[in-house]
Amino acid sequence: MKVIAILLAFINSLIGGLLILSCVSAGEALGWIAFKTGAGILAIYFGGLTLKDGIQPISQSRMLLSGLFLVIVSISAIAWGIHWSIVSGDVKNTVLFFGGSLFVQGLTSILGIETG
Repeated sequence: MKVIAILLAFINSLIGGLLILSCVSAGEALGWIAFKTGAGILAIYFGGLTLKDGIQPISQSRMLLSGLFLVIVSISAIAWGIHWSIVSGDVKNTVLFFGGSLFVQGLTSILGIETG
């Protein structure tokens, strides 16, 4: 499980960086830019935390709380993406895929915690 979490952490960190870079010259609504920037920062932070845990284990309580927070945020992003798709008729696949990827990263981080 830890290998999957590390791989997803790397991929999500790259996507988070691309989300932040896409906000530089975007002519979009301020709320959407704030959402993308926040999601990018969270992805980079949790990706770094997961990568650091793979190299040198950090405290289990911190990793557990971070994984749970990541799962909660990702479920919120998926729900918001579904809501956006229903209300506007414009399916935001990027939000749904990114939220799903963050969910799997958080879940595998939680399941990969060793109890020894």
